Amino acid sequence: MTDDPLLFASAATVYAAATEALARKFAHARSLSWFCTVCPPIRRVQSAEDLHLLPVQAVEDEQGGLLFSLLGEASHLAPGGGLTLTSGGSTGNRKHITHSWAFNDSIVRLGVRMFATGQTPSVVINCLTAGEMQGAFQYAAAIVQRLGARLLPAGSLMGLQRIAELVQSQKADALICTPSFAAALFNDVAVDRRQLGSLKWLYYIGEPCSALLREQLTRDWPGLTLRSLGYSATETGPIGFQCAHLEPGFYHLHADAMLVEVVNPLTLQALPEGECGEFLLTPLLPDHVPLLRYRIGDCGRIVPNLPKCACGSALPVLELVGRVETTIKLGGAIITQRQILSVLAQAIPDLHAADIQVQIDRQVNGACMRLVIAEDKLPAAAQGGLEQALHAEAQASALLKLPGVLGLQVRRLPRGAFATTTAGKTPFFVELQQAPTRLA
Repeated sequence: MTDDPLLFASAATVYAAATEALARKFAHARSLSWFCTVCPPIRRVQSAEDLHLLPVQAVEDEQGGLLFSLLGEASHLAPGGGLTLTSGGSTGNRKHITHSWAFNDSIVRLGVRMFATGQTPSVVINCLTAGEMQGAFQYAAAIVQRLGARLLPAGSLMGLQRIAELVQSQKADALICTPSFAAALFNDVAVDRRQLGSLKWLYYIGEPCSALLREQLTRDWPGLTLRSLGYSATETGPIGFQCAHLEPGFYHLHADAMLVEVVNPLTLQALPEGECGEFLLTPLLPDHVPLLRYRIGDCGRIVPNLPKCACGSALPVLELVGRVETTIKLGGAIITQRQILSVLAQAIPDLHAADIQVQIDRQVNGACMRLVIAEDKLPAAAQGGLEQALHAEAQASALLKLPGVLGLQVRRLPRGAFATTTAGKTPFFVELQQAPTRLA
C-alpha cells in the first residue's frame, strides 16, 4: 500500500540516495551568499566527512541562537511561500522558521511509512493542538488523508467528555494525540469506559509515552494498540518511524531524508558507532534554508549490526533514550533536572522524571517554586513531611536561600493535572503563565 521506492530498498540504495541528497544540500548552501558570509566553513564542505567543520545550529546557543535566527529570517523571505511554524525552544525563547510547500509535501510520504505493512485505521480523531503555530495537527491530518481514512479534526481543546462522545457516536477506531492528552482522557472519571470501546489504535506524538502510562493502558485497555505516530521535530521534519515490529523507543531512521550524528553532549565530538549521545540532525529534503547539524536536544544511539527488520525495511534503527538534561535559571543559578531528582531520591527512592513537575511562578520581587509530585508516588500523609524535609536538606535549603527565591510548596496531583504546554506536552520545568496564590 505504498509507492515509496526507498522504504524497502537495499541499504546500499538508501545510502546512495542520501549521499546524493546531501551533495545537493551542500550545493544549495554554498549558492547562498548570505549563508556563506555567516558560515564561511560551508565553502570547504563537500561530503558527510566534512560536517564537523560546520558550527552546530540551535534555537539557543552562546550567541542567543543568532545563526538559527538568520536562517528563520531568510526562510520567511524565500520565494514561493511556505508554512511558518514555531520552533520547539525549551527555554521559552521560541523562534520561527518557514518550510517550503515542497518540503511539507515530502514529509507526508515519510509519515505514512509506519502504515506500510499493517492494518490502517478507518475513522481517526485528531486531538493534537490546532493552530498555536504548531505543525503536528496539520501533519497528522495529511497522513490520515494519504491513508484514505476518515478524519475528525477535534483538536485538543474540545473537552474530554465531548471527545469521548465523539468516539462513541462516530465509532472511531483511532486517536491521534500526545501521551499527556491520552493520560487525561483514559483516566477522566466523567468518561464512561464504554464510550471509548471502539478505539483500536492510539497514535501518539510530541513527547515520549512513559512506561507507566503504557503499562496502565495495556492493562486496562487490552484491545488498544499504542504506536508512535513518528519521531519528528518542527524544525527538521520526520526523523524516524516505528513499524509494528519495533519496541517502544526504537525507530527506523529515515536515512534517505535525515542524516544523524551522535556526539558527546559536552564536547560535541563524534562518538563511536553504537554509543549513546546527543543527536545533531541534518535534514536532506530540499527546503528554503540549509538546516545543518541542528541541535534538537535529544539523546540516543543508532543501533549497530541489526539484521533486516521483520517489516521488510533495511532502514537503520535508532534508539531514542530521552532528552538532554533540562535546566532552568532561578535566583541567578542554573537548576538541573538531575539536581531535583537527586534531592528527592532520599525521601522517595523510586522516583522518575515523569513523576515530577517543577512549576515556577515568577513575580515582581522573585520566584516561587511549586514541586508537583504524582499522587500515586507520594502518600497524602507524607506531603507535609516532605516539604519540611526539603527545607532541612542541604541542597534544597541552599536553593531556597538564593536571592529572589520566595519559597517552596509541595503538592500532590493526579498525573493528568500536571501543567502542559500549548502543544499538549508535559515539561519537567514549567513557567506558570498566571500567578497562583503566593506560596509560603
